[in-house]
Amino acid sequence: MILLGALAHVKWFTDPRPHPTEYGLLLSVPVLAAFAIALAAAAVAYWIQHHVAEPRAIRSLERFASTGPLALRAALGISLLAAALAGWLFVPSLPVERDAFGLAIGGVEAACGILVLLGLFTRGAAVALALLGVVAMAPFSPESILEQVHILGIAIFLFIAGPGRVSLDAQRDAHRAIQHDRSPAAALTLLRVAMGFGIAYNALTEKLLNPPLAQALLDQSPFLNVLRPLGVGDPTFIWLAGLTELVVGAVILSGQLTRPVMAVGFALFTVTLVVFGLPELIGHLPFYGIMLTLFITPDADSWRVRRALGRAA
Repeated sequence: MILLGALAHVKWFTDPRPHPTEYGLLLSVPVLAAFAIALAAAAVAYWIQHHVAEPRAIRSLERFASTGPLALRAALGISLLAAALAGWLFVPSLPVERDAFGLAIGGVEAACGILVLLGLFTRGAAVALALLGVVAMAPFSPESILEQVHILGIAIFLFIAGPGRVSLDAQRDAHRAIQHDRSPAAALTLLRVAMGFGIAYNALTEKLLNPPLAQALLDQSPFLNVLRPLGVGDPTFIWLAGLTELVVGAVILSGQLTRPVMAVGFALFTVTLVVFGLPELIGHLPFYGIMLTLFITPDADSWRVRRALGRAA
């Protein structure tokens, strides 16, 4: 239940402007303790990965590796279109002004969403999406864009692996992966690293390095502290929520137990929809695409994965 609070994106539902991130807390005892626990969790995950055999039935999911590009395109494309219509850049915490610059950003976002969803000029759309994030650092901030780094991970994946055969690019024979032996491994690794870093970074900027921001959300929605009936105060709960999120990010970054973490994450992200509704769904759609892709193909160790993603067919 702690994860219900951990996976809630605080800035999506609370104005972050009065609560800047306190990077000076990086060397504080609570934050250093959280990092130590996260590293220990990654070490435990490594031990389990190398001492507990994965069921063959689960490994057989790799035969569906070629569905990864389609899952990512559908999730990201729909999310971008919905965000553009809502007047956001990617997520609710990045509202776009209704001036010429804001309309241009929204127009590029919508165009990228359409192209990615259709699988048309996919690599160009991926590059445009990455550049959009860079440009958006000016009206917003580098921190707010880094919090959406998982979207960059999807863009990089699609650039390397291509849109797959279920795409309009397939009609012009532009759907295949970049021809290199390491392409499948690079695409999956960068996708996983982007997701893990994004989750860990949000744990810092929304909770561990910004307790007042998280407290503002708890003041607004006290029920989120599900441990209050057990005597756990809000400051402790905020630390536990940030710790949980940091641990999840660290384990994903480590590349260990990827499938179990994706399965648990999928369930918990779905639970939060009951609390936060449609904005949460729109913002989390890219995560759903990543979780499905990494659940099916956590790495490129299998020849089946290398063949499916290498040929993108």
